[in-house]
Amino acid sequence: MQIRNPSFFEAPPFWKSDWEEVNAFLDGLSPTEDREIGRSQGGRPIRAVAYGEKEPIHRTNNRFSAQLARRTDEFFDPKKRTRPVMVVISTIHGGETEGCATCLNYAHLIESGADLRGRRWEDLRALTAEARVVLVPLAQPDGRIRAAVRHLVGGTPADMLYYGQGEPREKLPEPPTWEWFLRHNPIPLDLVSYLGGYYNDAGVNIDLDDFLSPGMAPETAALLALVRDECPDCVLVLHAHGPGPWISAPKAFVPRNIQFHQAQVGALVADRHRREGLRPAWRAPSGTVDTPYFDFPTALHHVSGSLPLAFEFPHGLVTHPYTFDEILDIGLTLFEESLRYATTWRHILWR
Repeated sequence: MQIRNPSFFEAPPFWKSDWEEVNAFLDGLSPTEDREIGRSQGGRPIRAVAYGEKEPIHRTNNRFSAQLARRTDEFFDPKKRTRPVMVVISTIHGGETEGCATCLNYAHLIESGADLRGRRWEDLRALTAEARVVLVPLAQPDGRIRAAVRHLVGGTPADMLYYGQGEPREKLPEPPTWEWFLRHNPIPLDLVSYLGGYYNDAGVNIDLDDFLSPGMAPETAALLALVRDECPDCVLVLHAHGPGPWISAPKAFVPRNIQFHQAQVGALVADRHRREGLRPAWRAPSGTVDTPYFDFPTALHHVSGSLPLAFEFPHGLVTHPYTFDEILDIGLTLFEESLRYATTWRHILWR
């Protein structure tokens, strides 16, 4: 790995994203639960911390059979749940640290009343007190350790591609693109001189894993099992990219009512970011939903019935500059608006 910019390896005290400091921070928390949900391909622990007691789910059927029998309550009955549940999954791509830093600030806020900068979020804390929130701050440890950068604020699109995707071993006629790397999953390790943070140690990008295969990545299996077990009202999957923040457009392979809620939350979050001067990049979807690929958030819906929301933070590149403070504000307002939506609409979401 090249050190393309030394500043990528330094960050403000409130921005905790390094593998060792993340685990040390989690060790110092006092959540309702702190458990290891699985191990990465490289054998590293994947940790989940939860706030709020878990309400038991009595199941007599699997989701698909119960759905066909029109008895989805035999898999999960939302009427027996008294509080909303939100699961947050961050850093499935190891160079995308924004969600991880936000999760740790959120945990500190829940326990102390303020984020790591000392800013209080009274509405978010009040919503959380009436809910169950499960945080997986660092879902893909292998790529996180390999990428090593704490952030990409002030970087370029080339930096984002390098620390995310890696570098081909052979010289190509043209510089590699994101699509070039997508042509391989898992990516053959002998194809690259540096494997970027997108991948676990076997070269798998778990956002586009082979979800119906018994050989799916261990990270994927652990996260699917967590969401199946929790049956959250909504599950946030946190990414980062070059432009401004947005919730991804609805996906074709989820039901129309779920697509409606995906679009609605996207609009509400974008409006909150606009009102706070955080420059959202979201645009309202129009016409037929046509996203012809089956991704990780889609898989999370199908194992649980939950509303899946894929969110893109801005990296803060020179092409779309954002400060550390703005990025953290983007994340905590996202959590607040998503949890408020789950609280308000939770019985409707399951219809």
